Amino acid sequence: MKLLGYGILAAGFTSTVSALPTCPDLAWLETKMAAPTMPHMDYRNRFNKLITWLPEFHMVHDKIVAQGASFQVTAKFDYGAVAHKDLEHETVKFYIRGQQDDGWRFLTNAVTNSDGKATLSLPGLNAGQYRIYAGVPADGTGAQGYVTVVEPNTPAVLFDIDGTLTESDAEQIGDYTGIDRADQKEGAYSLVRRYLDLGYQPVYLTARVYWYAKGTREWLDWMGLPQGFLRTSLSNETSLFRTAEYKISEINYLQAQGLDIVRAYGNAKTDAEAFIRAGLGAQNSFTIGSDAGHYGTTPINLNHYYQHIETQVDTFPAAACQS
Repeated sequence: MKLLGYGILAAGFTSTVSALPTCPDLAWLETKMAAPTMPHMDYRNRFNKLITWLPEFHMVHDKIVAQGASFQVTAKFDYGAVAHKDLEHETVKFYIRGQQDDGWRFLTNAVTNSDGKATLSLPGLNAGQYRIYAGVPADGTGAQGYVTVVEPNTPAVLFDIDGTLTESDAEQIGDYTGIDRADQKEGAYSLVRRYLDLGYQPVYLTARVYWYAKGTREWLDWMGLPQGFLRTSLSNETSLFRTAEYKISEINYLQAQGLDIVRAYGNAKTDAEAFIRAGLGAQNSFTIGSDAGHYGTTPINLNHYYQHIETQVDTFPAAACQS
C-alpha cells in the first residue's frame, strides 16, 4: 500500500540515541483527541448502506513495535451488536497522529476485504507514541487505536482485564451492551496507576473477542486509566478454547519487539499458565481470585489489591526509563 504524503510525516521525527528507553508520556495518552474531519465519499459498495443504520463496532488493533521496524496495522469494521455484519469492499481512510503533531495527518485510502478488515503498512518509525484513526468516509464513523514504537528493554507491566481489573469475568457483558459499567476489582485503579506513575508502559492483554474492544476502551476511559496498548483476540474460538496459547504468543511477540515485561497480573488458570510458560517468572506473575497461585504464580489474597500495593508495589523501583 502506498502511503500518500508519508515523506512529510517522516520529516517531523528525528532519531535519538540514549542509554535508557523513553518512558510513556501519560499526559499524551490521557489527552482526548477528536476524530479527524473526513471528506465525504459515496459508498463504493452500495449494499453497505443497508447495514450502517446499525450500531458500529469498528476497532483498530493496537500495535507495539520495535523502533525502525516496518509493520502493519489492521482495522476491523462491522455493524450490529448481534449480527456483527462486516463492512465489505468499502473505502476507508487511515490517519496518523504522533506526539509532536498538532493534528491528524492523512496517510492513505484502503478497501476492506470480505471480513471487513483493512490493513495499513508503515515503514519503521522513531520511538514514541502514535495514534491511528481508521474511518468510513461514506457514513463518518471510525475508530482510534494506538501504536507504541519502543526501544530495547522498555519496561512494562501487563494486566488482564476480566476478573483481574474488573470484579468478575461476566461483567464484560454490561460494557458490551452499554447497559452498565463493570465494577472494578477493589484497588484495581490504584494498582495500575501506581505502575504508571513509576514510568511503566501499560499493556492490557485480554481474551475478550475483538468486538468488545469498543466497550473495553470506554471502560478504561471511565476508570480514568490511559490506554496505549489494548489487545483483544481475533475470534470466539481463540477466546474460548485457546486462551493460554493466544496470550503466550502475544507475550512472546511483545518481548521480541523490545518490551521488558517486569510484572503481569491475571486471575484465570489460563493467565497463570501463559505467564509461566512465556517465561515471566513466578515471582513476577501475580494471580488473584479463586485460582490465585495456580501454575506456581504468586497469589494475591483477600480478592483485593490494597495489601498487595502496600507490600509489593509501593516498594517497587521506578522504571528504568527517561522522560
